[in-house]
Amino acid sequence: MIAYTKPISLILIAAGSSLENQKLCDILNGDEYVFTTATSLYNCLDIAECHHPRAVILEFSTIQRNYLQVIQFLHFLHIPIILLAENLSENMTRYLDMVGVFAIIPKNITELELHKTIETSINSETLNYQLLHQSIHTNSQSLKLDETNINKKNKLQDIVNSAIGTAVSRMSEMINCEIKFAPPLYLALSPLILQDTLLKMLGEELMTVVNLDFTGNLFGSTQMLFSRHATDTIVLSLIEDDLSDDELTKMKADIMSEVGNIALNSIIGTFSNKLKYNLGYIVPTYSEASVEEIISLMKLSFKSTVITFISHFTIRQLEVEGDFILCFPARLLLDLLFSG
Repeated sequence: MIAYTKPISLILIAAGSSLENQKLCDILNGDEYVFTTATSLYNCLDIAECHHPRAVILEFSTIQRNYLQVIQFLHFLHIPIILLAENLSENMTRYLDMVGVFAIIPKNITELELHKTIETSINSETLNYQLLHQSIHTNSQSLKLDETNINKKNKLQDIVNSAIGTAVSRMSEMINCEIKFAPPLYLALSPLILQDTLLKMLGEELMTVVNLDFTGNLFGSTQMLFSRHATDTIVLSLIEDDLSDDELTKMKADIMSEVGNIALNSIIGTFSNKLKYNLGYIVPTYSEASVEEIISLMKLSFKSTVITFISHFTIRQLEVEGDFILCFPARLLLDLLFSG
């Protein structure tokens, strides 16, 4: 039995043909890698989205017609890209470096150089992942799929900001309070890592959650979260009569379900209108839940990378805070990039 001295890394190889794929696998054989291969662009991106490899080796000619979209997609998933390419112009090489390609290597690269490139890319991806998680706990960040100077309008960012803005506006009207929200931060993670991240952000206390699932051309879920204290404050601000504990419990469920219904329907409606998608959804559910239970409510596929947007908001008059969370499969981004 082979004894491994460090974690095994999954590497995705799409070198243009089965023969080229196998050649690269043979060169890297014996090191602490596990390989998966693809011979078509769609298959490559599908594997990347479902299995989230530590690095991708891509034949440039395979992606040449859509190289910017492919690079953006893999960059968004925090997967380092190693391109196999020959005779690229100096301008193209510089441009590929600018848009986020980790390395460009020739097909006749030596075994030592290939090992070094793979190892460096994995270490780089680990560092970027750690920095991302540090930023989650210190600053809100707006979505930035393309971290270059390319002046390309970010369609997904516009839709998310519009959706959250509409939800906040509707909720503000309903409870007659001013609400401010932060630009949504984004995560592209597996459900298990998402759960760990939310635990660090939200803690282990029970919170109130209004959950709305949607299906159709796009499927996913959206939630509105409050601490139990914040929920009590909101509900008490909307009622005038003194209530028993049982009456207050029922009133909380009714009021927060209605607030959530207005806000979350606005989010889904915006996505449906902007993307021209036919989305189906029913009345949202209200519950008190832990982070683990919230993840369970989302009904996420554990074989898929999940795009998650989180927007923190504040209701100033009541001095309470909450969060909107929106989750959907990463392949939505691919649809948007390739649709222009």
